[in-house]
Amino acid sequence: MSHSTTQDDAYNKRLHEIKSLRDKANQLASMHSWLSDRYRKWHTVLSTLLLLVSTLLLGFTFISEEFVYRTIHLNADSQKWIIGLTSTLNFAGVLLISQLDYQAKSASHREAVRFYFSIVNKIRSWLDSGQEITLKMAEEIRDEYSRTQSLPKIPDDKFFQLKQWHLQKIAISQELDKTPFKAIKDIRRTLSKSPMPKDCSEKKAKNSP
Repeated sequence: MSHSTTQDDAYNKRLHEIKSLRDKANQLASMHSWLSDRYRKWHTVLSTLLLLVSTLLLGFTFISEEFVYRTIHLNADSQKWIIGLTSTLNFAGVLLISQLDYQAKSASHREAVRFYFSIVNKIRSWLDSGQEITLKMAEEIRDEYSRTQSLPKIPDDKFFQLKQWHLQKIAISQELDKTPFKAIKDIRRTLSKSPMPKDCSEKKAKNSP
């Protein structure tokens, strides 16, 4: 085997590794984005619900017991029980939100999205510019991956679900490039009946978060 052939094989192996690391980073970015959005949504829903309950309880302080009894036929004792139990549950909800800390979890996963997409964008810029991928470049990306200890992890019970969601997103994005006016539900139906393309490249996933 010639020296040139050996160099070509080493380069192709390095190029394949770089593309694999790009695809892995894109997948992880999508997963963390999904988790960040989900935690943010839960925080918003729970906070809004508690705010509405607190506002309702405050409103009851300005309404006389006689008025409530005349309008909805709740006596004074029943009103106090309802207000007391609702206030207790509302306070428990505040403690629960504080304990779950969905807002902080959302922010930490969003930080992971930025981290992994910085890797994706760096590799994309190298490949798009036609630069030769050197050993130093590959080592730089490996070093980036070694700094992920401080980032939140993908829960084991969510990993395969999120991987499937990510791959479906890529496949739908590719199909939309071909048929932009086709309904998403029709694209899903078509893709579910056909095998997954071998080359499901993330560079075509233009709707990445």
